[in-house]
Amino acid sequence: MRRACRFTERVLLAIAVAVLLVGCDGGLLPTKGDPAGHVEKVPQPIDMLLPKTLEIHPFTQTVAFPGAAGGVHARVQARDSFGDATKAFGTIRFDLYGFLKQNQRKQGPRVGQWEISIAQPKANLTHWNRHFRSYEFKLACDKPLPTSRRFILVATFTSPFTPRLSAQREIVAGE
Repeated sequence: MRRACRFTERVLLAIAVAVLLVGCDGGLLPTKGDPAGHVEKVPQPIDMLLPKTLEIHPFTQTVAFPGAAGGVHARVQARDSFGDATKAFGTIRFDLYGFLKQNQRKQGPRVGQWEISIAQPKANLTHWNRHFRSYEFKLACDKPLPTSRRFILVATFTSPFTPRLSAQREIVAGE
């Protein structure tokens, strides 16, 4: 009788281990993302090197691009848990708004929107500037940006490995 109990215990233990191994996802492999904002788990201490904050660099400015009415030369810097500039893999969406002095958020009508993927290594390196340790994006507008007019540029970064990050900066056309 005792032998049968041990055998049953071992079988139940083996089944429990098999269910745990098959049924549990370690969360270490990237997925296509979850619209509900699910973030893939990244092991420690590697998770400390992932982007925690986003900053639109002060050198971001409006410019005239060849073949375009105008645009914004945006520089964006992601920072890790230590406050150091780090690379980021995901998608950055830029929204350019007119400036409203009376509005609490200061955002007026949207002037332009751009979504750029830096999820693949080649695209990531294309936008990475080693000197500034930031990403550079040339955002062309359909209409010219009037000189001396103020705008609000909002950058939103999404990735399966980090929570959504965003930053905004006021820029003045022609400065």
